[in-house]
Amino acid sequence: MTQVFFRVFVTALFLSFTAGVVSVVSPTMAQESDHDHDHDDHDDHDHENETDGSLMLSATQMANLGIATVTAEIRPLQDTVELITSVEVLPERQAHVSPRFEGQIRDVRATLGDHVKTGQRLVVVEPIIAGASTLTLSAPISGVVSAQSARIGQTVAATSVLFEISDHSRMLLHGTMMESPDITRIRAGQAATVRLDALPNKPLVAEVARFYMAREAGTGLFTVHAEADNPDEMLYPGMMGTMSVAVGDAVPGLVIPRRAVLGGLGDRFVFVRFGDEFERRAVIEGLVAGADTEILEGVFPGEDVVVQGHYQLQYMGEGSAGLPTDAHAGHNH
Repeated sequence: MTQVFFRVFVTALFLSFTAGVVSVVSPTMAQESDHDHDHDDHDDHDHENETDGSLMLSATQMANLGIATVTAEIRPLQDTVELITSVEVLPERQAHVSPRFEGQIRDVRATLGDHVKTGQRLVVVEPIIAGASTLTLSAPISGVVSAQSARIGQTVAATSVLFEISDHSRMLLHGTMMESPDITRIRAGQAATVRLDALPNKPLVAEVARFYMAREAGTGLFTVHAEADNPDEMLYPGMMGTMSVAVGDAVPGLVIPRRAVLGGLGDRFVFVRFGDEFERRAVIEGLVAGADTEILEGVFPGEDVVVQGHYQLQYMGEGSAGLPTDAHAGHNH
């Protein structure tokens, strides 16, 4: 019931913000209002917003830990389906260069990794036919030479692949997932956010282009294909990462980064910063959307949650064995 009430409250607050009719209450005003309550009310408030303790750090300690925070905010959040993904070249943007006759290579004019244009000369081949003139094979598409087997003096068959040309201006993102009800929620045209291990700070916006609901032979996995433009050629075949496909309707919620939340199942918590004080708070999560998560209980809008240095914070405190367990040792709201 508490979670349902909180979501209704957040939705109403979000709509009020968008309508421009919200009256903002400062933290100082909120503290003064709290102190007007009698002792019994204060005890009830502390019980409902129970903390696991607080920790004071100096500026030097915070610098050494590299403390960084993000402000919890109310904004639209859309449920997502997570997949493991890899980068591949689109099949229709690859081309093979073959001689279509038996011959011997006389000259090679491009090498692995070269960027070539359509019609650019790649290799000179002399047919193994008496009196036949040498022929020059050219690039059928523009792109990068992604494979090369041509060697001067080499005798080749008609079907030999001498070069492979790949166009990397738009790439295929091959996502895989285990069988689950989420399979039925994915459709072509849905937006996807891709985070690659090699580009951790550069999430990509992609679109689900192909979805064929069939199990891959020998793997037990289902496949989702998205496509993304690659104008700067930062994407290379073989890169790995995750894909978050947006499903369902966006709803307003209190959002923080997923990396801010620590702990295991049933014991999730964050650290909230108040100046040089850090308060450990138990939280309950709602929707998970890519790198973000909805907080149903434990954090309030406008509070700063720690996203860097919080792993170390959980081991600091009395005797370096953890934070104080006194529930009333935290920051007074």
